[in-house]
Amino acid sequence: MPLISVLRQSVLPKSIPSYERLVRFVAERARGDADTFKWSARVSNGSEGQSFAFVAPAESFVELTARGGPDAMIRRLYGESDGNAVLEALGEGLTSSSNVILQPREDLGAQVVQLSTPPPLAVVTRLRPTPAGAPATEELIRKVIEAAAKVDDERIYNVAQAVIGDLGVYLVMQPISDPAQLDKQSSVPELLSEAFGPQEGEQIYREGVAAIQDAQAELSVLREDLSNLQ
Repeated sequence: MPLISVLRQSVLPKSIPSYERLVRFVAERARGDADTFKWSARVSNGSEGQSFAFVAPAESFVELTARGGPDAMIRRLYGESDGNAVLEALGEGLTSSSNVILQPREDLGAQVVQLSTPPPLAVVTRLRPTPAGAPATEELIRKVIEAAAKVDDERIYNVAQAVIGDLGVYLVMQPISDPAQLDKQSSVPELLSEAFGPQEGEQIYREGVAAIQDAQAELSVLREDLSNLQ
């Protein structure tokens, strides 16, 4: 079962320069070590301020368990004593840290997640359904993807759902190659209306939104200097 591990950390604004220097230091060491797993680093600005996300693919829970988490990787790269010092320094400016394991939901009509070639930009939307709202939330996601294909809209989507961590949450990612794409795009209600007609489009949107208790969107930027992609 393909999986996606996402370590998400928020950092105090004054600590961001030193935090980035340390992550860059770790990434450079990891690129010289063939046994270290690959990850892409992304920086986002959303309602909670600036955050860093480290995204790593895995083929199974067996692989995830065998390689260990970021802490184990850093201790292996630097040794126990120096590794602990790096981890302590990285943690000094953190305001929050969470680790989520996601499963791709290609059954909703989304394209296959290509973690080996991460997009330079992406709009990432987190959808948290109401306790009974998962079916309607999935139907809204499915209909938006269907609508984009139906009217030859250029946007594409990757969709994943948390299976460890923030359970029940859906992540919908729209890869962006050029920011000008966003200026030309219609809103989701407009897209649904164009594809299915005003009446049906409005009903699809209204029923889907009613099933979602929280939605947050942010612009995510790839940081190759903080990644281990080679």
